[in-house]
Amino acid sequence: MARRKNSGRLGVPENPPDSNPPIAALEEKTDNLFSFVLPTEFVDLPSEGLQYEEGHVLHGVSTIEIRHMTAKEEDILSSESLLKKGVALDRLLQSVVVDKSIQVNELLVGDKNALLIAARITGFGPHYDASVTCPSCYATVPQNINLEDIEIKNLVLPSNVTPTEDGNYDIWIEKFDLTITVRLLKGSDEKKVSKQREKRRKLKQPDADITTQLSAIIVAVNGRSAPDAVRQFIEIMPALVSRQIRAAYDELVPNLDLTVDYECEACSYAGRVGLPMSAEFFWPGS
Repeated sequence: MARRKNSGRLGVPENPPDSNPPIAALEEKTDNLFSFVLPTEFVDLPSEGLQYEEGHVLHGVSTIEIRHMTAKEEDILSSESLLKKGVALDRLLQSVVVDKSIQVNELLVGDKNALLIAARITGFGPHYDASVTCPSCYATVPQNINLEDIEIKNLVLPSNVTPTEDGNYDIWIEKFDLTITVRLLKGSDEKKVSKQREKRRKLKQPDADITTQLSAIIVAVNGRSAPDAVRQFIEIMPALVSRQIRAAYDELVPNLDLTVDYECEACSYAGRVGLPMSAEFFWPGS
């Protein structure tokens, strides 16, 4: 994973002190302890800043500088109130981002993922002991994953997708002669989608994950952007159209390649599987 280090900035003397330093030297040494400057790293953004609207703080910006995690961030990760509210990881990222004008909730999802991976490496190292489930026989086995091997996904715009002037994308569905305009989700949008899904579960309503996602990303159909018109279209949308929209959206979203090589000892399956994100990711050994 692309991370550029900015370490070594320590406020310590170049030459070691004498074996019996005078009191003044001891006081200077104590002061140096508190002049320690945390190392930082520049994290490459999958979006390269190209998919933020003009005027956004990250428009045209390809990296974000973060400082290494400290005990302060460990407090955030262990805060019961923040964990209960589901905001611990957002608070963590906001804490380590150097430029405080950047709001992590307004990051594109892929850029936010890049910061999460980088922050985890600075705090707990690159090795992640995870349990991986085989997609063939469903056996679950432990696997050590090197997070530094994660790379930015190569972004290839599908032939039926055209960028719009306002930063959205038109997806043309040839069979139905439909032009579906979609937008890329940011962290705040993902939270809204998650809350909607959780609300349905609490009310014991049937799952509606696909239509919930489509409602979040579709902003217009054949140029009609009225919310009622878009909602009605989603309710009657053919499954073939739904699948094409979601497939095209997955291709055009800037992100990390969150899959890892996997070989199953039980059934000999070999391939790539999704990176499991268990509690061990940010709470190793908990």
